[in-house]
Amino acid sequence: MSDFYSGRQALVICLIFVLLDFTVNWFGLMWNGKYFTIDNIYHWFNLHDYKFTVNPVDFLAVAFLRDCILLGGAVGVWTVPQGGSQAAAKFSNVVFAMMLLILAFSPSKLLAFYEDESLKLAVGDWVLMIWCVIASLFVQFIWQSVLCRVRETVPGDGNEPLFSDNDFEATIREEENAKAAAQRETLSILFRLLSYMKREWRFYMMAFFFLSLYSLSRVFIPYYTGEVVSAVFGEKASYERLHKTVLIMAILSFSGAVFGGFRGGMFTYAQARIDRQIRNDLFRSIVKQEIGFFDQNKTGEIVSRLTADCQTMSNTLSLYINVLSRNCFMLFGSVIFMFTLSWRLSMITVIAIPIIFLLSKVFGVYYDKLSEDSMNATAKANDVAEEVLSAIRTVKSFACEKFEGLRFLGFLDITLQIGTKKAFAVIAFIWSSELLQMGILTVVLWYGGHLVIQKKVESGLLVSFLLYQFQLGENLRELGEVWNGLMQAVGASRKVFEFIDREPIISNNHNGQSPPNIKGRIEFRNVAFSYPIRPDLPIMEDLSFTAEPGEVVALVGPSGGGKSSCIAMLEHFYEPTSGEVLLDGIPINQYDHKYLHNKVALVGQEPVLYARSVYENIGYGMDYFTEDMVQNSAKLANAHQFIMDTHEGYNTDVGEKGSQMSGGQKQRIAIARALVRDPVVLLLDEATSALDAESEHSVQEAISKNLKGRTVILIAHRLSTVENADKIVVINKGRVEQMGKHSELIKQEGLYKQLVQRQMMASEESPAVPPPQPATPKGRRIRRDSVSGGANSFLGTSFAGSYI
Repeated sequence: MSDFYSGRQALVICLIFVLLDFTVNWFGLMWNGKYFTIDNIYHWFNLHDYKFTVNPVDFLAVAFLRDCILLGGAVGVWTVPQGGSQAAAKFSNVVFAMMLLILAFSPSKLLAFYEDESLKLAVGDWVLMIWCVIASLFVQFIWQSVLCRVRETVPGDGNEPLFSDNDFEATIREEENAKAAAQRETLSILFRLLSYMKREWRFYMMAFFFLSLYSLSRVFIPYYTGEVVSAVFGEKASYERLHKTVLIMAILSFSGAVFGGFRGGMFTYAQARIDRQIRNDLFRSIVKQEIGFFDQNKTGEIVSRLTADCQTMSNTLSLYINVLSRNCFMLFGSVIFMFTLSWRLSMITVIAIPIIFLLSKVFGVYYDKLSEDSMNATAKANDVAEEVLSAIRTVKSFACEKFEGLRFLGFLDITLQIGTKKAFAVIAFIWSSELLQMGILTVVLWYGGHLVIQKKVESGLLVSFLLYQFQLGENLRELGEVWNGLMQAVGASRKVFEFIDREPIISNNHNGQSPPNIKGRIEFRNVAFSYPIRPDLPIMEDLSFTAEPGEVVALVGPSGGGKSSCIAMLEHFYEPTSGEVLLDGIPINQYDHKYLHNKVALVGQEPVLYARSVYENIGYGMDYFTEDMVQNSAKLANAHQFIMDTHEGYNTDVGEKGSQMSGGQKQRIAIARALVRDPVVLLLDEATSALDAESEHSVQEAISKNLKGRTVILIAHRLSTVENADKIVVINKGRVEQMGKHSELIKQEGLYKQLVQRQMMASEESPAVPPPQPATPKGRRIRRDSVSGGANSFLGTSFAGSYI
């Protein structure tokens, strides 16, 4: 049979099934008597003597309703060639619900037949009841597999496809593959989430052991409650029976309390361990990612995954697996006891179970979508909060507290809208569930009372059954919540597992080369580069230059030229799209990650310090360092004196991001952190551009006396720094335009000369009398060419701040 159908084919298939359906029902009616004969049909069609508890002819009426639904869908997709199958797909769940109701007719009829115990069921009765179940399932299958897969055609012409067969089938297959992939992904995520239990199997085995004992003790309580009623009001009422039954109930209750406590404790401890594992897996994966990953994903969103989403995942494994297991144990135990007490009453409950699970399925799918939307909205709101709180000084300096508050509220409003939808969904689910449960209970009470009056069931057993009915309803309700919770956890797990599984594009080589001696020769060979988040915007194009060992190379040029990108690639933050970045003739990516960053040290424009002591900040990242090493590097960085002037010296906490230190102090600590490694290559990316004159002088002095013997790549806008460099590389639009010493480049027509001339023009326009120059702690005056914002500010015009 073809995977796809025309409207005519679908109609033919449905007509064949309708013919089969009526044939089997007529067959069952003919065999519904002592003999197989057509006279049985005339007998049962005598509606003047119709009784629901005896006459099977209503199976034919149910078949007629079932076939009308199927034929109505078939005629619809045939007469509406464009859009009919989509309409059928929309009504698929509605048809499924109706088929479940029709399916429930069989057990209802079975109960009716057994009202008269003298009546013996004929073969035809069993044929009709069994076929009613099978046919209802077949209708749903045909609707889903045939009517929802009808090929669309041009309106008015049933023979001309709207698309070619290949195009149509490819489109449908693509949609179905996408749906199947989404379902497989959901199950895969769920099973992977559950796989964390394997790591803590010892604790979960103990938890499930106590859970089984707890459930077992609870399952017997309704039965013995009925026994108490029977011991008081039954025909065999006696104190001896009452005392015995109450004693058993007391033992069961005490045991349940003890086992329940152990069960809860084991699940809670297992949850804490799994929460630790999930967070550890996620954090270890995140810190391994390349810098481009953090360019694409905001910090607030990542932190939200690490906190809220991980918490949701671990709660699932503790709370919902606990609830799922407990309710499954008690549900099966309750069903067994209910069938033991009265199979007739149990059939009423069984009739409603598929409908309850249908409600849970529909609600669970919708709740999963809302939960994922809620997680994404919360992550965005957290991202705004993290962004604002991390830059609170900037927010206050521009009086943007109200603006940021309203912006954050806007994201919270989106979360509230999703929460409102979830609230209405929960209301609808609870209404449906509660009404269904009350309907079942009402029917059980009426039918149970009817059986007690007819002496078919004892009153004590009816009480036990009602208690099991209550317990079963509670179990089913909680199982529905478990499904919703699991779907919520799946929504939270998607991004977490995506981050955990993500392999960094630029991996850190932990088994790379680490030669005993390194000279520090740097070479950029025909390098082309674009940032991962902007692959269509080239930053470098065929960029080449060399820094010899011990050479100071200054990178200058307008903003966006690629200077800071050179520093980033030397740090192996990014890799070139083509070309090579070499250190001593070896590509940067072939060096051992730890070794490379001990030999190549970076001092940036805005160094980040951690909320730890000065001592820990200077030795950060070192496998081994001593107090003498830290103090010597601090002295070289002109930081020792101000550190010792603090109350706790090297044990002073610098505050979050170094907030307790001034800009110059942070910069000098950063220089000490670089120097403690005794690097061969020193990278200075605008290390003094954001400092005041006094701090700048201290930092410049610290840098100057530590350049000897090291290869230095610096980005600077101070003419005094640039003109003393061994080599100046002028970079513009991703290419090297000029290269040489200051004395050579100033004689050439080019970008470098233009920038110097603009600076000199700015110098002539500055005040004739310079402002008073602050003194250093030793009373020395700072050179004029080092004063921030003065005439010698290299690229001090519109090209100022020439870095990326």
